[in-house]
Amino acid sequence: MSASRTPPSESPSSPPGGLEPPAAKDRIAPQQPLQRTPGSTPPHDSAQPEIKREQRGSSAGRGLSSNARPTPAASTPAHVAPQPHTKPLIIASHGSRQRPVSVAAPRHRAQAATSKRPPVTAASTSSPEDSLKDSPGSPASSPSDVGSGSATRHHHHPDVWEAHKVQIREIYINENKPLKELIAIMREQGFRATPRMFKSKFAQWGFVKNNKKKDVAMMLRMQRQRDAEGKQTAFNRHGRAVDVDNYLKRKGMTRRDLEEADVEDDMPVYLRALTPPPTDPHQITLPNLLYAQDVLVTCFRDLTSHMRDSAMSSQNFMADFEGYFNGPACEATRDFSRACWFFSQGYTKHGAALSQRSFSAVHLLITQPSALGLFDMLIAIVLVPDINLTRELFKYLAAYSEAILGTGTITRLFRALEDVFATNPHETSIDFLFSCIDNIIGMLLRFPALADTVVPTISMFLIADLVLYKIRRRCPNLEKAVASTARLLSMNATLEAPMIVRLLPPAGRLWLAGPQDEQSFQFCYHSVQQPPEILANFGGIGWLLWQVMADYHRSHCLPGDAVTTSPRHGLAIYSMENAIAAAEGLRGFGEFQIFINLEILEGWYRETGDVERAMLTSRKRARGLQEYLESVEASNHEILARS
Repeated sequence: MSASRTPPSESPSSPPGGLEPPAAKDRIAPQQPLQRTPGSTPPHDSAQPEIKREQRGSSAGRGLSSNARPTPAASTPAHVAPQPHTKPLIIASHGSRQRPVSVAAPRHRAQAATSKRPPVTAASTSSPEDSLKDSPGSPASSPSDVGSGSATRHHHHPDVWEAHKVQIREIYINENKPLKELIAIMREQGFRATPRMFKSKFAQWGFVKNNKKKDVAMMLRMQRQRDAEGKQTAFNRHGRAVDVDNYLKRKGMTRRDLEEADVEDDMPVYLRALTPPPTDPHQITLPNLLYAQDVLVTCFRDLTSHMRDSAMSSQNFMADFEGYFNGPACEATRDFSRACWFFSQGYTKHGAALSQRSFSAVHLLITQPSALGLFDMLIAIVLVPDINLTRELFKYLAAYSEAILGTGTITRLFRALEDVFATNPHETSIDFLFSCIDNIIGMLLRFPALADTVVPTISMFLIADLVLYKIRRRCPNLEKAVASTARLLSMNATLEAPMIVRLLPPAGRLWLAGPQDEQSFQFCYHSVQQPPEILANFGGIGWLLWQVMADYHRSHCLPGDAVTTSPRHGLAIYSMENAIAAAEGLRGFGEFQIFINLEILEGWYRETGDVERAMLTSRKRARGLQEYLESVEASNHEILARS
């Protein structure tokens, strides 16, 4: 209802024409209208036009239909307010703008307001459509209206907002000003709007400054997908870097909390996934890497504390050695490495079955912790890296350790490793583990009681795998361990050291010099000539001696030599056949190494034109793969039956 048509029962309004309210002693009782004699003259000439303007404005402001005819002002009785404190009367002007005028205003204010009112003309009245043509800087309300719940609000036309969009983006997004400061800046320039209006436009334009849970979940999902493809990922919002870790820390959340979040398929327009520039590996000093390395070295130091007594060092070490390598924890670690290899070759069924068997026993690394088991696990991860499987491994071990042991060193270790592989690119995580492995060897070298037991043994494990997988990588502390063991053996010719310790110096030379080294070949050749009972002391690496010889002969085949007549080629085939035969039935990496060597041997047969032996080798390989899969699946069924 229009303010100019207030009935007697409602809050009274100021009389038309700017009449003053009577003094307190002359007040007229409610419901008694003011009477004006026929010859009386209104106090101001603009009174009647003001009434019409008031009616027209209120009709436009309230949205009266065009066929609703307002009552003429002369026939509408006015009433005087009996209370000095009353709600303001809304005087409408220019269609949609309104300004409050208090009924109880003092005499000089009422007269000043009335005297300043311009006469109504065609130019001073406008339709709602005309109001949409206001200049972009036209005010929406008085300064006191902004943010006030009782103030009336003017909604700018969308074109007006679009005209200020670039400026608002610059202030709010690029300069990162808070909303309150943005409103103040825009008000100084004549553009007035409430916080709610700005927020509505921000949602429409996609002006998002803060991280949202669904956005972070989407970014983490995309990061996992790109990590699986070997790509590094960085995210930008409106051209500014997004710090996901800071959001998780502030919210007290982990990445696992958002892994199962229901997210949309497409990223919002204000987010972009980018590939950051390559990082110098010598400058990798991220806090989570430094923390994880510190926890890992501390944990390894604790696990070897009982071996540091010189009098009991050898006995304690041999007990740990036999307990680990004859137990299921070692098999679980090796199964994990085998699974990574089969996945890398496309044998998903084999990889899945081996993963299942590995995860059924890998928790023994927590319930039966040992320094050898922890070191063996690190080696297994870096040989054939599988980023997704490694993340699942650390995620599982961290949760299991926390449930069983609480917040101890082992739990902190696996939590730290989980965080490293979840927040860093694939290459960075593997480089980090190699660095940790080398630092562990360096830490153990500082304890004399461990220099002739633990250090040579774990160093031999690492070097044998590096040679087997043909990984050439500088490890300064590993080189020191090889030199230290060689010096120890040369100074004590009568030292009764295990065969695995005696093998370290020649294995270290082979690792550093490569398969073309003559001295390494001679060592392997003389070793395989030993009687079977002596050769058995080499343990599960006897077949590796034959493979080194095969690689040596193959590397010395000249490019112009005919494979059918070259003696080197024939010796390479002979050595590879013996390597396969020696590896069959052995624990360790022999299983899948057999399949690798069979594939190599098949190719060598085809080079010589021996198609028949090539076909036999191919069928043997296919049959072996099928039988191996069936044996792993059968063992998984037995494990499930026992559980």
